[in-house]
Amino acid sequence: MKTVIIALNSKYIHSSLVPWYLKYSAGERGGKIKVLEFTINDNIEWILSKVFMEKPDCLAFSCYIWNITRVLRLASSLKKVLPDAPVILGGPEVSFDSRELMIDNGFVDFIICGEGENSFGKLLEALQRHGWGRTGARAMPRVRDNPLDGIEGLCYRDGNGEIIYDGKYCIVEDLDSIPTPYTGEMLDSLGNRIVYYEASRGCPFSCSYCISSTFEGVRYFSLDRVKSDICKLIDAGVHQVKFVDRTFNANRKRAKEIIRHIIQASKQACKPCFHFEAAGDLFDDEMLEILAKADEGLIQFEIGVQSVNEKTLGAINRKTDLQKIFKNVDRLKSMGNMHLHLDLIAGLPFEDYGSLQDSFNKVYGLKPHKLQLGFLKMLKGSQIRQRAEMHDYRYRDYPPYEVLCNKYMSFDEMVEFKGIEEIFERYYNSGRFINTLDFVIGRYFDTAFQFYREFYLYNLNAGHLDRAMPVKELYTVFYDFVESLAPSGEQYFINELLKFDFLSTNNSGSLPEKITRHTTRKIERELEEKLAAFLKNAQNKLKYFPEREDVVIKKILRDVRIEVFDHDVMEYAGMLYRQVNLMDGVKAGFNSDSNDYLKDGTSNNSKYFTISRKRTMVLFDYSKRNKLTGLYRYFKVDL
Repeated sequence: MKTVIIALNSKYIHSSLVPWYLKYSAGERGGKIKVLEFTINDNIEWILSKVFMEKPDCLAFSCYIWNITRVLRLASSLKKVLPDAPVILGGPEVSFDSRELMIDNGFVDFIICGEGENSFGKLLEALQRHGWGRTGARAMPRVRDNPLDGIEGLCYRDGNGEIIYDGKYCIVEDLDSIPTPYTGEMLDSLGNRIVYYEASRGCPFSCSYCISSTFEGVRYFSLDRVKSDICKLIDAGVHQVKFVDRTFNANRKRAKEIIRHIIQASKQACKPCFHFEAAGDLFDDEMLEILAKADEGLIQFEIGVQSVNEKTLGAINRKTDLQKIFKNVDRLKSMGNMHLHLDLIAGLPFEDYGSLQDSFNKVYGLKPHKLQLGFLKMLKGSQIRQRAEMHDYRYRDYPPYEVLCNKYMSFDEMVEFKGIEEIFERYYNSGRFINTLDFVIGRYFDTAFQFYREFYLYNLNAGHLDRAMPVKELYTVFYDFVESLAPSGEQYFINELLKFDFLSTNNSGSLPEKITRHTTRKIERELEEKLAAFLKNAQNKLKYFPEREDVVIKKILRDVRIEVFDHDVMEYAGMLYRQVNLMDGVKAGFNSDSNDYLKDGTSNNSKYFTISRKRTMVLFDYSKRNKLTGLYRYFKVDL
């Protein structure tokens, strides 16, 4: 019997862990198993033909909110061209309403509810042993001592058309009993995609919007197993490892041991980036000291703040110390060696639009490298979905079940915040406008939210949100917007900041429309000649390019660019928002002498800057980017 496990990932850069767990857990019990990975963006007819050409006896699908619609379309078509192949579904999107799903989709033969590593192999074994691999359970009579009845969490349609389900949700208690999926076959299939890793299952917390709140407790893979797998991934030369643990640092001692191992194991090898979801208030001094020793870009943390409204946090069972989160995020950021990603969720209980703005402004004040503005999803199995009437939730009936409105936020407000999120992605999360954003917000607006709302309305009225926009046009639109705000004497300085931001993130050569250049081609050639002479001095070359000491000057010149500014933009960049050395990582955000970390940190000293002209030459080195900010290296030089 040949089984094909099909994964539809959300993006090409993503990989899928579950099919490999299932393949190696089943072993030889179900015959030959092949994993096929696609994305939801692939042509479904192409996927259909690829799967069909495998001539499978059995079809299995891993189901999530991002792929369930396409999975059902694909499975329905496959059943018509492979009518004797049983269709097996599993995953969180089918584990909480399996009976209803089977009633609505007659082509589905089996659903495994919960963690499938134990039950999947047993099901394949039963199908093969009893000859149902080509006919499915529906062709067998309803008999006593049915081998399918002993498979935990299995929902199936028997030979009489009756749907049978034991009502259980599979849990694998001994996680080390699951064979490691990180074999040569799996690693060879990855290419440059993100590798997902799981060191634990479950969560000690009970956030009502998360399906982990449905089950109590945390189960762990042994530390020996985790360390061994990490070494395999490092040795394989993978680029990024994303831990899918709900709260990586819930067990602080264990988390420290894993981080220490990663730092040590990465010393003499290729350094992938390790991404973790963590609770911001669970970092202690010892963990912070360990993290300070990590190489730049080795560690990333995603920290969910979600809201700063205490009543909201209480309503979603999220017990957290906001002051400690803000303090720890500030300390992590001040280390300058790791990427920080913070999360907010719109649509939570008791969070009206004013409260959401307050949450936004306070979290924005931390200046994370990325701030995700998410919208509440009413996930199947979650407590908040079960209690939707309590807060008058209205949400989409189809995946991802995003909230439309509730008794605290209207649909009008949700639509506006969705538009603000689009502007935020284009400008803040892109990392392309660091200095200009900070100057403009601090000088002309009372809060960051006020700026992003007004900028959103400007883009909305101009029709800019109706289409994707080229990078260079984003700069032009930003300058057009600021022209109406800034006095004429300050518009020129903002133009300079936009040019600086563009050149520190883009090596395409030409500047965006309306961004001013102060040199002619003749002057540029003269500057290039001066730069070549400057670098022929061994001390200068060693000072600015120590890692390229043995590289010929002609090669270095191909990777650099000199730009003339009428203001000392590097000095302003250092002063603007308390992030002194952008190339060495983003630096401290709050006054270390203050205990009030939960404050609106959106203001800065740009309101009081005295803008004066000072011709400055900046050398941009496009051979090296900062791993945290994405900025190219730059220096102030005097030629």
